[in-house]
Amino acid sequence: MATPLNEALDHLHGAIEKKNGIHIVHTSELSRADREILVLNHWLEEIIPGWYLIVRPDLAPGDTTAWYANFWDFLRLYLEHLYDKNYCLSAEISLDLHVGSTHIPEQVIIVANSGSGKPLHLPFNTSLLVYADPERLPVKRADVRGLQIMPFEYALCKVSPSYFLKNRREGEIALQSINDPGELIRTIVEFQFKAAANRIVGAYRFLANTMMADRIKNALESVGFSLQETNPFTAEPALRGRSFRSPYIARIHAMWKEFRTVVIDNVPPAPGLPMDAGAYLQQVNAVYTQDAYNSLSIEGYQVTKELIEKVKNAEWDPDGNAEDKQKQNTLAARGYYETFQQVKESLKRIFNNESPGFVLEQDLPVWFQRLFAPSVRAQILTPVELFGYRRHQVYIRNSRHTPPSSDYLGELMAAFFQCMQEEENAAVRAILGHFLFVFIHPYMDGNGRIGRFLMNAMLASGGYPWTIIHVEKRNQYFRALETASVEANILPFTQFIISEMMQTTGISS
Repeated sequence: MATPLNEALDHLHGAIEKKNGIHIVHTSELSRADREILVLNHWLEEIIPGWYLIVRPDLAPGDTTAWYANFWDFLRLYLEHLYDKNYCLSAEISLDLHVGSTHIPEQVIIVANSGSGKPLHLPFNTSLLVYADPERLPVKRADVRGLQIMPFEYALCKVSPSYFLKNRREGEIALQSINDPGELIRTIVEFQFKAAANRIVGAYRFLANTMMADRIKNALESVGFSLQETNPFTAEPALRGRSFRSPYIARIHAMWKEFRTVVIDNVPPAPGLPMDAGAYLQQVNAVYTQDAYNSLSIEGYQVTKELIEKVKNAEWDPDGNAEDKQKQNTLAARGYYETFQQVKESLKRIFNNESPGFVLEQDLPVWFQRLFAPSVRAQILTPVELFGYRRHQVYIRNSRHTPPSSDYLGELMAAFFQCMQEEENAAVRAILGHFLFVFIHPYMDGNGRIGRFLMNAMLASGGYPWTIIHVEKRNQYFRALETASVEANILPFTQFIISEMMQTTGISS
């Protein structure tokens, strides 16, 4: 016999299916009795009166993951409910969305035909502000994530000069991802954006993209514009000179350029490739148990040093031992061991003077395959799942950073490997390599473990010691990654890696 909770869950699942899996429901979609029992049993959390977020009952108090994962869907449904399509996000948020900004903003501003002009407070210190200004509601709008936003060129002209100071990276990416200025020129002329024209031409001149600056200036002067170039930037540009094929490629190069100096200024010089490669590999072997225990524990696996030794010593038998076959922790431990062996093969190539970045591009897919090969042998995964990048959106627990869409992983990873291969500094390859790899999050699972393997392979390329990220520092580790992703500050992560390197050196000695 179905219980009231089961019946309410059936109705909830029906509401989800009608909206293609979106986990936001309006009060009109469920009966009052269903809502009350679902809230009581922690399946629903109120966002604002009349709107609910679907969550899991075992969600820890204060966990932000579900809200950040559904933030843009809520905005779309809420704004459609009130305004249909007769609204538009601010120029600043519009431009952020166009250039693929990955973090959830603290406040989203919207112009519409009506609105209170007062902030609507949302979960976890986010808010929405709708103000009424029908005359400034753009006639032409773009659709991104189902939201009504300003077209790219229009938003670039409409953002305030302060945007280029507060959001320097996004401003550079927006400008340097334009390959043909025709549509931008057309927008400036159509709407007579004279102040924006001065600012945009001056910005291109500052970014040393002379060709773009001259093309825009000459075109505008030919139709009567008189330009007085102004530079909206103050800091040294990260994207100097050329335009990039897409904003996603530009973002990787911008972050690399911005962050590398911080790493170089704070990490001791590299000792250089080890004179005795065999001795270095022996030291790596000596810390394996500690490394595996900490890396797996960081990801939430329940492992012991005894389990790690068991799979290391070939005592793991998924074909003959049903317990081994079914244990997720055992599969993860065995996968880690097999990947560790493969990473050591990569180190041998690096110690043989092969390009570290080239070795990484060739071997990283093999590391991923080794990490999950035990799950394939146990018939939990299919062989096809060992190849290629993720095909769906992923979210990082309690992070305002949302990894890029799977649609752009090919070009993102190509830009990532280009930066790795062009970088001469081993510490930069290690620290930025780890950070940007998990920032992109190219796989559905295993990104953290592979990111730490990547870091250690690149540390080895400079003769730095194999470094363990300790599970008791997990929160500090994740906070440092979050600060780099959301606040564009790589220093805490750099300092954290140095401190872990020093602690590991004490362990291995």
